[in-house]
Amino acid sequence: MATDGTSKLLHWRELYQLAMVELDDAKLPQRITVAHEAILDRIEQTLAKPSAGEHQELSDALHGLRTLRHEINAWQSKPDRDSGGMSIRKTG
Repeated sequence: MATDGTSKLLHWRELYQLAMVELDDAKLPQRITVAHEAILDRIEQTLAKPSAGEHQELSDALHGLRTLRHEINAWQSKPDRDSGGMSIRKTG
């Protein structure tokens, strides 16, 4: 797991939600990494005792993080980024 001390105390679902709602462009990549690691750790823990419902949630969460990471990469590679923040993520 990541070196962020608080991440060890949070459940993978909370870490995933924190990544999905993070609005600070500087913090977002770390949030994604920490959530991704927590999800993978949980998958590893549940291999011996699978729970179909949670496995689907974990799969969906990994897909969501992958999509978010692709959005960040697309935004960062876009030549015209004059809007101060990521316009692809809107709140409200």
